[in-house]
Amino acid sequence: MGRRTDGYRRSCDVLRLQTRVLAFDTCSPTLDRIGRVSIRPLNQYGDTMVSSIDRLLKGSTLKGPSSEHLWSGITLERRIVDPIEREEDDIDSHYVMLWRETTVAERAYRAGRFERVVKRPGFLSLGTAGRLPAVRALTPYDVTVCTIDTDAARTVLEEIDERRSYRLHDQLGIRDEALTGLIGLLCSEVDNAGESGLLYQQSLEQALIARFLHVARSDGLEPSVVSPLPHRVLGRILDKIESEHENNLTLDELAREAGYSRSHFQKMFRLATGKSAFEYLRDVRLERARQALISTDDGIAEIAAGVGLSSHSHLTRLFIKKFGVSPSSYRREKS
Repeated sequence: MGRRTDGYRRSCDVLRLQTRVLAFDTCSPTLDRIGRVSIRPLNQYGDTMVSSIDRLLKGSTLKGPSSEHLWSGITLERRIVDPIEREEDDIDSHYVMLWRETTVAERAYRAGRFERVVKRPGFLSLGTAGRLPAVRALTPYDVTVCTIDTDAARTVLEEIDERRSYRLHDQLGIRDEALTGLIGLLCSEVDNAGESGLLYQQSLEQALIARFLHVARSDGLEPSVVSPLPHRVLGRILDKIESEHENNLTLDELAREAGYSRSHFQKMFRLATGKSAFEYLRDVRLERARQALISTDDGIAEIAAGVGLSSHSHLTRLFIKKFGVSPSSYRREKS
């Protein structure tokens, strides 16, 4: 994890936002675009999501890798756009754009009427599925864009058990440290080809969607009270993590074992243990690796594979962060 661990710690705070329950009312302008379906298998949204980015950033070029093979409900890409005019259009996904450079454009606020807008580095623009107003870009764009499938958004909403309603609306030019931090963590996962595994990826995806819904809503909600996991259920989950830590465990597997939705499971697991499921799994793997360094002659790469980490370097980064020394140094100290 290394260089992204500090950011991940921040994202853990964002995961707590899932203790808030969010639900659309029937007046929501995007409700008719959101079906009551479960999050689909990996990549089943892919074509629509990439198409949404192309509609949003007409004539843009991809800079760096795309996330289309990592997540089912979101797509994350960095795009470069030359000054160009985009006519009014429609988009099938919600979206978040993180501006990387100062950008000047004119945005239509009614037919034939435009207003000048300036996007500053580090600011965010949030939009909901539906109408895209016409835009005239006066300077090039350099932007990280994340599109969110509306079915995936609906799934997150249905998994959060608050009964109050609210509406989503666009946010043009805002700062939100949590959402910016999550985008940074997603970018790191894309750059590292998803080495942290499905549990971490799914946690980030759900946190990003939940945070988007929180920021894009028009009224505040009080946090709901959630009881910790029953003792016998918690014991069963911890046993599963301990005995299967070398496998690529997912949130879905753990939530099914507990008998709860993913969002509800994550909330109760953190309340019961003080950690997210990903953090707990990571710590189990590191403890097993530490024991193997003392009790076996296995190589670092072999130990990493044996505890479910992707590589020698992956284990080394995590080990240094937790114990303050590299695995090799630790072994020498204990020999």
